[in-house]
Amino acid sequence: MPTISRADILRLGGEAAFAEAVADFAAAIEAHRFTIDVPAPTADPVVEVVVRQYGGQYDVAPEPDPEVVPEPDPDAPPAPWRVSTYRIVRRLEEVGLIEAADAALDAQPILFRRFYTAGTIPHDDPDAVTLLTAIGADPIEILAPE
Repeated sequence: MPTISRADILRLGGEAAFAEAVADFAAAIEAHRFTIDVPAPTADPVVEVVVRQYGGQYDVAPEPDPEVVPEPDPDAPPAPWRVSTYRIVRRLEEVGLIEAADAALDAQPILFRRFYTAGTIPHDDPDAVTLLTAIGADPIEILAPE
């Protein structure tokens, strides 16, 4: 006896619809036995296998147990994130420190190039944290998740 997957059962409309399709196809096959020059009835391949090879007998796969999502560990460090340089510039403008940031970046050409070509900065980047602290910005606020 075949075991029909939950996916096939759901694809065909649920358990009641599948049972009805099997019964209807079995009845159509039985009625076809008395016909001449009439094409045989067809159905979904799964229904045909159940009726033709197993006489309409089948089992349904049990429903999977619901997925248990574990509680996050309260002591775990936060997941790393990146902040777009656009967002950093906007936040520095909001707190009035964009000129100080530009001056600090102009004084360090390597950091200037890295900042404007990176696209995003890790929230815990030591160079970014040091630069923001040096200009009087709060790194936690400026590098907060978007």
